[in-house]
Amino acid sequence: MMTAPHGGPVQLDGTSFAIADLRQKPGLATLQLQAQSRLPDLLSVINQPPFAFLDKAGLPVTIAQANAQAQGTVNWPLLKDAPREMVRFDMRVDLTDLRSDLLVPSRVLTAAAMQVAVDDTGLSISGPVTLDGVSADAQWTRSFARDAPRGSQLQADLMLSDAGLRAFGVALPPGMISGAAAARLQVTLQPDAPPQFVLTSDLDGLRLALPPVGWAKAAATKGDLRIEGRLGPVPEITRLSISGGGLQAEGRITLAAGGGLAQAVFSRLRIGTWLDAPVTVQGRGADQPPAILVQGGMIDLRRARFGAGGGAQGGAGGSPVQIVLDRLVVTEGMVLTGFRGDFTSVAGFIGQFSARINESAAVTGTIAPRAGRSAIRLRSDDAGSVLLAAGLFGSAIGGTLDLTLLPAADAGTFDGVLAVRSVRVRDAPTIAALLDAISVVGLLQQMDGQGLSFDEVDVRFRLTPDQVTVSQASAVGPGLGIAVNGIYRLADKGFDLQGVVSPFYLVNSIGAFLTRKGEGLVGFNFTIAGTPDAPRVSVNPLSALTPGGFRALFRRPPPELFQ
Repeated sequence: MMTAPHGGPVQLDGTSFAIADLRQKPGLATLQLQAQSRLPDLLSVINQPPFAFLDKAGLPVTIAQANAQAQGTVNWPLLKDAPREMVRFDMRVDLTDLRSDLLVPSRVLTAAAMQVAVDDTGLSISGPVTLDGVSADAQWTRSFARDAPRGSQLQADLMLSDAGLRAFGVALPPGMISGAAAARLQVTLQPDAPPQFVLTSDLDGLRLALPPVGWAKAAATKGDLRIEGRLGPVPEITRLSISGGGLQAEGRITLAAGGGLAQAVFSRLRIGTWLDAPVTVQGRGADQPPAILVQGGMIDLRRARFGAGGGAQGGAGGSPVQIVLDRLVVTEGMVLTGFRGDFTSVAGFIGQFSARINESAAVTGTIAPRAGRSAIRLRSDDAGSVLLAAGLFGSAIGGTLDLTLLPAADAGTFDGVLAVRSVRVRDAPTIAALLDAISVVGLLQQMDGQGLSFDEVDVRFRLTPDQVTVSQASAVGPGLGIAVNGIYRLADKGFDLQGVVSPFYLVNSIGAFLTRKGEGLVGFNFTIAGTPDAPRVSVNPLSALTPGGFRALFRRPPPELFQ
């Protein structure tokens, strides 16, 4: 037994010292060490000259507390002040009941059993540990090479979970993370500097979610996560890169002094094919869902899943969402530009906005949740400009517009209701061709002048990515009534329509209670196909002699949409 420089006893039973050849100058000494003691006492012994490896590493002998049992060999020449490179040692130490708050500054590391290895190249401590309550299989290393960095490295294989993140001061809002996934943590420890860390994981077994934007990655879906930052009283996340479940994000996170999220800034956030924009997630305190700010980029409402999870989760209210977009795609031919809106996810994604149609006509509107997607309502005090900007009608003037689009069963499909009031139409080749076919000269002259006036235009339709199917549409004014149904193709603006045209509708409508809206008591069945610039019109003149209620016998049934 000996007393260590640190002050405690060291049991040396089984230890031997030998000089292999006394004739050799200088002689080569060999120490076969068998020792039992407390770890600081043992480290203080093997830290003596000529070794001093802990001093050279800038580490104290009290780096950890544990019971230690050591064995190994030390070889050195019997010279005064033997050079360091001539000393060879290879030691193994088994540790039990280990505890340290120095290996990872400001963090408590404990282990039932660990192994220490120290030789000419460096020092390592490895084994299953618990770091601030988080279990891991860890290895701490320190190189003795002359050109090695001054610091040391800690590498740990652990399970990534909400509880584990909270143990390290990363408290994410409720509903964002559940389950657990295997991860690898690498920590670089430098003297007089906060520890630098990198955390990576394939996210298998971890469920991630952003309820305000309706995104979630299932636990069984793999992904890719990389988090870089600095540990300390308030951890810093300088880089966050994540992908999986249709999401790709790159950003950084600032944590609040008392724990929890202060701000997450994503330079680019992509979700499926419907969201591609810079996004900021702003923390609002403990157990509160964060605020979302979208500044620029694109959202495609045809595929959007805002609030698909069903409103707020776990907090006192929903997330406030402020959106400023370059483009909001509503349909193939309708894009809202200069979009600005304020929304909430209290009961699904809902709020008010203002924008322009295809960088032209100004509109205001509302977005509300429906069947896990978003319904939209547009309003304008200049219906003509909206119809022109949307590419639906190039010659309407004035009027008001109210358009509602409700998500249908298929992706990118909407059931729509359009109401236009007090609009005037002129220079419309399709209507002109129809009026010419029934030889209504006076109305043709109006179209070339101040235009035809329509008091009410009402349309019910289904919008798909390829076409508009009109189940029922009517336009009525003092001079003309039109009822129509059929198909309008978005790609080439071609159409195939049928309907009834009723001239002098103000007088003709006296018997309209016997007919559909837009049809007078006397009207002409027609079909019209082609394109707006080259319409092909066919009129059945005999239908004018047929009472209004029986004209349907002469045309095909209209499409049925709202079932």
